[in-house]
Amino acid sequence: MDIQDIRKNILKFKGIKKRFDIVGVQEDRVIIDDYAHHPTEIKATFESVKEYALLKGFDKITAIWQPHKYSRTIDNLDEFIKCFEGVGELIILPVWAAGEIPRDINFKEKFKQYNLTMADNITRANNTITVVKDKEDLKTLDNGLIIGFGAGDITYQIRGTE
Repeated sequence: MDIQDIRKNILKFKGIKKRFDIVGVQEDRVIIDDYAHHPTEIKATFESVKEYALLKGFDKITAIWQPHKYSRTIDNLDEFIKCFEGVGELIILPVWAAGEIPRDINFKEKFKQYNLTMADNITRANNTITVVKDKEDLKTLDNGLIIGFGAGDITYQIRGTE
């Protein structure tokens, strides 16, 4: 294939279910849902996200991460910290426990080098993401590339009420 055809087709790529699944598109934003829940998966996907953002002309990438399982998060914490390098903003949702007993993880301290927001959940309507903490709207995400990472209920949150 000609490189120009490849570029044109990549810009129209809609993703595959739960892997780089493009769930919202407007001129000033793209919302992606991705199943990545291990640091190796997140890092690989995030590298693709950076390239995609460049192709789309977006300056801002916002990652919304719902850690999956306390044990996995703790066992791989150093790698999780590294896998988000280059993100414009990182939003961390509560750990999806998957039946595990909750354990203390100081996300604020461990991820302090990032533009970090700790949230309880997100909602989506009209291709806009609202970040919620203590039942209060903290912020609205309505521009740039927005990607949700996780294997829990984040997929339902980021897909919203469209």
